[in-house]
Amino acid sequence: FVQGTIMMLALVVMPLVVVFRAGGLDVTAERMFSVDPNFLSMFHGLTVIGWLSAVAWGLGYFGQPHIIVRFMAVRSVADVPKARNIGMAWMIISLAGAVGVGIFGRSYVVGNNIDVADPETIFIILANTLFIPLITGFLLAALLAAIMSTISSQLLVASSSLTEDF
Repeated sequence: FVQGTIMMLALVVMPLVVVFRAGGLDVTAERMFSVDPNFLSMFHGLTVIGWLSAVAWGLGYFGQPHIIVRFMAVRSVADVPKARNIGMAWMIISLAGAVGVGIFGRSYVVGNNIDVADPETIFIILANTLFIPLITGFLLAALLAAIMSTISSQLLVASSSLTEDF
């Protein structure tokens, strides 16, 4: 619960601060479209295989073992709607925050001439650039919380599969 709360807080705070520090949504959008006018286009340069990949992206989500374990842990059928609502709220907020970090982060680094060697490190770059060290530590702890949550789930599933197979 604590890890999830830290992660969600970081994913909500980071995009908001990036947009605020950039000067608002108008400035952020202007910067994005000045770099690439088709930046947010869902169909520019889309191939048939790309479209199929985009449409099928979410199909494997419920087949992931660490997700199935979460659904199997529901106490009763009566608790499923509540679990569904909590799960969907978490996914909507966390995915919107993650996408916001990526989109707004790109706009911020372009507007401030910050060199980003690896785009996957945008969260770390923004945390180091925009926040005081205490808050940066909290945000980096959120990143580690996400890693630890995933690895613990994967280890649990792997050990369960291994022992079940033997």
